[in-house]
Amino acid sequence: MSQENNSQKTATGEPKVIGKVRPKHKTPKVRVGKPPRVVTGAMRMKYAYGNSGSYGGWGTSSNTNLSSGGNFYSPELSTDFLELPQSIDERRNFYRFFYQNDPFVGQAIDIHTEVPLSKVRLGIAKVQDQKNRPIAEMALDFCSRWSKDVNLLQKLISIVHDYYLLGEVFVFAEDKSPDMPQEISHHLVRTLTEDGDLKEEWVKKPDGDERAVKWLKQNYKGWTNLKVIPPEQVRMESFALTDEKIFSFIPDSKTKNLFEQARQGDAESVRVLKSFPDEFVTSVLNGGNIYLNTDPNAGSFVHYLARKKSDYEPRGHSILERCLRTLIFIDKLRQAQTSIASRHMTPIRVITAEGADINDIEDLRDQVDYALQDPDYSIITNFEVRWEEMGSQNRLLDLHGEYDLANRQLYAGLGVTESLLSGESSYSGDKINLEVINTRYMLLREIMQDFVERHLLEPMCRRMGFVEEIDGVIHVLTPSLSFTRLALRDNQDTFDALFNLYQKGSLDVEVILELLNIDPIATKEKLERDAWTMNNSSFNEIYRGVFNDVGRALVESSNVVELLAEHLGLEYAPKEEEGQSRF
Repeated sequence: MSQENNSQKTATGEPKVIGKVRPKHKTPKVRVGKPPRVVTGAMRMKYAYGNSGSYGGWGTSSNTNLSSGGNFYSPELSTDFLELPQSIDERRNFYRFFYQNDPFVGQAIDIHTEVPLSKVRLGIAKVQDQKNRPIAEMALDFCSRWSKDVNLLQKLISIVHDYYLLGEVFVFAEDKSPDMPQEISHHLVRTLTEDGDLKEEWVKKPDGDERAVKWLKQNYKGWTNLKVIPPEQVRMESFALTDEKIFSFIPDSKTKNLFEQARQGDAESVRVLKSFPDEFVTSVLNGGNIYLNTDPNAGSFVHYLARKKSDYEPRGHSILERCLRTLIFIDKLRQAQTSIASRHMTPIRVITAEGADINDIEDLRDQVDYALQDPDYSIITNFEVRWEEMGSQNRLLDLHGEYDLANRQLYAGLGVTESLLSGESSYSGDKINLEVINTRYMLLREIMQDFVERHLLEPMCRRMGFVEEIDGVIHVLTPSLSFTRLALRDNQDTFDALFNLYQKGSLDVEVILELLNIDPIATKEKLERDAWTMNNSSFNEIYRGVFNDVGRALVESSNVVELLAEHLGLEYAPKEEEGQSRF
C-alpha cells in the first residue's frame, strides 16, 4: 500500500495522520527560583479574608471542605448542645416539664418562691409636715383594703414563681374604675367674646377638691385585677440606648373562639367577655394589634420583670437555663436504667440437666412449662436438674458517681443546698450557705418592693389625692411595703437579739409576736379584755399584797406571837417600847 493511502487530508489541507506517530522531541524547561508548593490532602482547606458572613474578618471560601479541616472546636456545634432546646418557646416547655417532674427542680423553685414572701406588711408613709399625717393614714387604710381585695401576697407568689422558672414576667394591672366626670369638680361657664362668639370654659368649683375626694372614695377601687400574662402571648420589642419597650398581646385560638361565640349570642361567652378589658375587646373585634400600655398613670398597663444582669440583654434568664445539660444528662441515665429494667422484668431461666438425652430434655421442658402455669405443680425426674434465673439485679448500671456529680451541679445551678431541700441539717452546719441565700432573698425583696410601691401603690395614691406639697414640690404619700423576717435563721439567736432590742426600747413587741406566729392585733384585744380581771397575769400580786398586809395586822393586834412561842416551848419577851421600863 502506498503512502498516500495511509494518510488523509483535513479540511485545511494538512495531512491527517492515522495510526501511531512518534511525537517530536521537546527541549526540557529549566525552572529558576523556589520549587512549587505541593498541596496535600490535609492542606485543602482554603481560607479567604473578608468573606461575607464570617466572624472577625475570617471566613471560608465557597469551595471549602469542612470535613477535611483541622482541629476546629465549637461548644455550640457539639452534639449535646444541638440536643438542647433552641427556640425560646421550646425552652419554656423544658422548664415547665422539669419543674413538674424533677423533685430537685420543683422543690428549689418552690423554696425560692415561698420563703422570701412569708408575709407582706404595709407601713404608713413618711410625712415632712405632721399636719399631713391624717392623709398618710388614709392612704395606708386605702392601700391595705386594696391589697386584701386583690390578694396581693398570692399575686406576688405567682410573679416570683415565673421570675425564677421562666426568667421573665409580664404583669398586667387592670383598672376598670370609671373616670370621674368633670362636672364633679368643675362647672361650665359660657361667655360672649368681643366678637360675639360663645366661649365655653370649665372653671373649678370652690369645693372642687372635697367633691372629687368624696367621689373617688365612693367609686375608685384601685387596680381591679393583677394578672400574669403567659409569655407566649406577648410580643416584646426593645431598642438600644432606651428602656422603652413595645408590648403587643397575641390572643390564642381559644380566646378567638370565645369572641366568635359571643358574637353569635352565647350567654356564657358574653358573660366571660365582660371580664376582659375594654381596650382588649375592641382590638380583637377590629382585628388589629393589641398594644399594651406601659404607663401606670395612664390606666391599665403591663410591667415587665426580667431576671438578668446586663441592661443590653433583651430578655431574662431562667434559673434552669444553666442546668439544662445536667437535667438532660440525668434524664438519659434514667432512660437507660429503665430500658434495662424493662428488658429484664421477666427473668431469664437457665435449666440444665446433665446426663439427660433428647427425650428427657423435651419431657423436662414440658414439666417446666406446667410448673410456670401452676405453682403447685411438682417436677419429678430421675436425674439432676439445676434451675437458675437471671434478672436485672446484676445488669443495672452503677451510676452512683454520675448521680452524685450531677446532683452537686444542680445544687450549684439552682442556688440551694441539699440540707435546704431535705431539711435534714442544722443552722450551724450551713451558716455560710444560708447567709448567701438570705442576701439573695433580700435583693429579691427589694425588687418586689420597688415594683409594688412605684408601679402599683403610688399611681393609686396620686389619683386619690394622697399628696403633700412642700416648697412647691408635690410628694405622693405612698405606704411602704415590707416583709416579715426570713425563716432561714436560727430561731433562738434571732429571738434573743430581738428581745434585747425590745428591752432597750428599740423594737416594738409586734415583731417578737410575729416571730412566734402570734397575731399581735388579736393579742392586744385580748389583753385589753383581761385587764383588771382574774385572767390578768399580775392579778395574783394583789392577793399576795393583801395577805401580807393581813398578816402584819394580825401580828400587831393579837397575841398570835405568844401562842406560837408557847406552842414551840420558847420564852417570849415582848420588845419594850422607847420610854417604858419593865419595872
